[in-house]
Amino acid sequence: MAAAYSLSLQHYLQASHGLLADSSFIKKHALKAFKATGIAPIDPEVVLKKFRKSTLTAPPPLVNVSKATITNLINQAYDPSSIAANNLSEILLRLQAAKEIAEYEKDALRAALHVHQKPRNRHEPPLDLQQRKAFHSGAVWWSPCKLREARFRQLVKEKEKEKELLDKIELKEAKENNRIYQLKIKEAARAAREEAKKVRDEAKAVKAAELDAKRRDRDAAKAIQQPQSGKRKASKPAAKQQPKKRRVGGAGGGTLAEVAAPAPPPTTTRRGRAVNTPAKYR
Repeated sequence: MAAAYSLSLQHYLQASHGLLADSSFIKKHALKAFKATGIAPIDPEVVLKKFRKSTLTAPPPLVNVSKATITNLINQAYDPSSIAANNLSEILLRLQAAKEIAEYEKDALRAALHVHQKPRNRHEPPLDLQQRKAFHSGAVWWSPCKLREARFRQLVKEKEKEKELLDKIELKEAKENNRIYQLKIKEAARAAREEAKKVRDEAKAVKAAELDAKRRDRDAAKAIQQPQSGKRKASKPAAKQQPKKRRVGGAGGGTLAEVAAPAPPPTTTRRGRAVNTPAKYR
């Protein structure tokens, strides 16, 4: 808006060359100019309304236009006795008559087209006319019996096609029912598995509770028996293993002599050096 106002002001100054009479440049005229341009008091609508385009509203459509309606409209806009009103009335009446004639011809043409237009027959397959003997003529004449046989064969074919279609529909329905049945079986099996798992979990929980109760009872019994038993006896060292005794003498019997077990061979390395085994590993 500011750019448009500056451009308009620049054009005005260029057109007037900035010349203004001293007698017209007074306070009253300056305030009036400020008010007209929306400067003082500030009113942007004064300038904005000059750039807004007014939208023209279309008149309401006329329904069932007749000669009386046209004459009434012309009399409202012009003087009925004027030459312009007479000329306008003559033109509008001529156009209105031409419009009525065109609509009448259009309706008549539609009616004639609807009457003379024949409905198209549906496409029918050719009859299966079969010849029993070889025929080498250009024209063929078929008896009514042959036509009846061909129509019967055509009827049988149509019934077979209809039966095949019904069989396909039944097969499709059977597959769908089977699919639904399988889904129900799977759902029932899943529900049974969940129920069995729930029963097993409950049994495990009951068993764990029983074991826990038994363990608590055993611990309580041990706690009661411990003060009654007193102090524990000192543990004795384990008895040393006695060396094996071997029989000396003949098979007929003899005294048993204690023979010490032979000492194990010394441990050596790969190069033949002796290895001193610690006493605790001997």
